[in-house]
Amino acid sequence: MMTDYLLGGAAIVFAVSLRSRVSDSMTIPLWMTGFSTAAGAAIIGGTFHGFAAYQSASLHRPLWDVTMLLIGATAAFMISAALGGTLHRHAETTRWLGAGLILSVAGLAIQIGGFSLHPDFNHNDAYHCIQTVAFYFLFRGARLM
Repeated sequence: MMTDYLLGGAAIVFAVSLRSRVSDSMTIPLWMTGFSTAAGAAIIGGTFHGFAAYQSASLHRPLWDVTMLLIGATAAFMISAALGGTLHRHAETTRWLGAGLILSVAGLAIQIGGFSLHPDFNHNDAYHCIQTVAFYFLFRGARLM
């Protein structure tokens, strides 16, 4: 739950930090929306995991469904933003976005593989920490667009 909330908090900071960026295209609003939906997914996902024992079945399943929907929306917004900014892309932007993508895929592989450092720090926790850094890399790339 704590790593979910850490990821969500970072995504909120990245979304708000992009507010001051001036752009003549839709890339910055798409990045902001992507980070906002990521924050929602992480916070709702953390609530799903952290408070499962206190939730009724009628609440528990919809929380997970909304989390999955928001993860899909995050991917759609961020991919659209990255592709939409191709006309303004410089080598440095590409490096940041590429690093964010590679780290995201590495985190996903760890999550799917079930890697665990400790019973209290499982594959989901490792993924959330890695994804927080990946979001930072994506944020850095978005700022350069």
